[in-house]
Amino acid sequence: MLNKTVTAFSVFFILASFCVQNVSAEDQQDEKKNGFRITKDTVLNVGLSLTPEYESNITKASEKTTIDGVKVGTVSDMILHYSPSIRIKLDDMNKTVGFSVFLDYNHYLGLQDKDASKKLSDLDIKSGLIGEFNKKGRAFFDFSNHFSRNASPDGQDLSGRHKNILDNFVLGLGLKNIEDTLLMKVQAGVDFNYYEESKDQSAYKDYNYVSFVGDIFGRWKFLPKTTVFLKAAYRYQDYYESSIRSDSRSMPVNIFAGIMGQITPHLSAKLSAGYSVSISKDIRHDYNANAELVFKYGKNTLLTSGYLRNMRPSPYYQHYSTHRLYLNFKQKMARVLLAKLDFSYSFLEFGPQIIPDAAPGSPVVTIPGGVREDQLLMLNPSLSYNILSWFGLKLSYELEYRTSDYDRLVVETLPDATTRTVHTYYDFIDHKVLLNIALDY
Repeated sequence: MLNKTVTAFSVFFILASFCVQNVSAEDQQDEKKNGFRITKDTVLNVGLSLTPEYESNITKASEKTTIDGVKVGTVSDMILHYSPSIRIKLDDMNKTVGFSVFLDYNHYLGLQDKDASKKLSDLDIKSGLIGEFNKKGRAFFDFSNHFSRNASPDGQDLSGRHKNILDNFVLGLGLKNIEDTLLMKVQAGVDFNYYEESKDQSAYKDYNYVSFVGDIFGRWKFLPKTTVFLKAAYRYQDYYESSIRSDSRSMPVNIFAGIMGQITPHLSAKLSAGYSVSISKDIRHDYNANAELVFKYGKNTLLTSGYLRNMRPSPYYQHYSTHRLYLNFKQKMARVLLAKLDFSYSFLEFGPQIIPDAAPGSPVVTIPGGVREDQLLMLNPSLSYNILSWFGLKLSYELEYRTSDYDRLVVETLPDATTRTVHTYYDFIDHKVLLNIALDY
């Protein structure tokens, strides 16, 4: 089994080396807009990509997790992504309408453990529908709908891969003056999240939710390169199938006010602060903050760094607050090379743990007391090379590292009267190496 993993690594890095050699050897190509023009203002784009990926911890499991005292361990694997896509966009002076579909079949090869990983092979789907109307008018209207079927949701409380369906629909109405110095926009919509596993496993029902969301945004350009703004947003999130909550609702409200503007020809900044409150079984008052610096040099160099704090709902904790430091860097070289670096560090503070009442015959669950605090570090450098305007290569590395003082102990009585003890931890480290070969016209 080890030999297979080593072989997979070798094949992958041979491909990666080929990619880097092409980066230095290929001549420059002129940029041009691709696509099949259907009408004067309508363009159709089609794409196809193949991405071999090595992932060191495909279930994002902790090495400390045990079943009946035996460590479960982590599973690594090679994954092949087959990804066709299609986009169509109508864009003229008065309106923009676009639709896109992206498919990604994740083929797990099961090199280390076929039972643990090969069965995870599945199809991810992403689609988007957007529209904006009366773009040049004083009043404009827009909408968007984003749908996805994802085998790896962004969950704060689950460990491992799961299949969920997400849909987000938003309507917006904006007003602005002729000079575009004053603008106000109101948005309202709905989010829907459904775990496919909840059909057969009741524990997953605790994560299904529907959210009604809304926000209002206003800005005033009182100087040529300086703007003040105000934004208030709410999310009424209902875990409608939850079995652990006496009150399944959670509603955080976040308010930001700030200023953004250009300091020098290459440097701009944004500063904002505000107030947040989470209204659920308990009420939590907190603060918001966002500070961001943007350095831009011509069309080739862009550096963004900042700090963000806000509050979000959580199924087992009512809410959690995030302190997030981030840095994003882009450098274009020789017109066909693009180097990127994305880095973030997050400190997560969770609200009070929701502890369900134990029903007769149900497993005994023991969780630690006190406040849960996690730390999450993410690093993603990449190098892209456009061999042609419609053909490119991308080599990237992703690191995700999480620490947590939270653990969960479940003692379950099986039908044969024996017991099974599962001790789950939520700290993990995951490495990914990817080579993306993409055709897009």
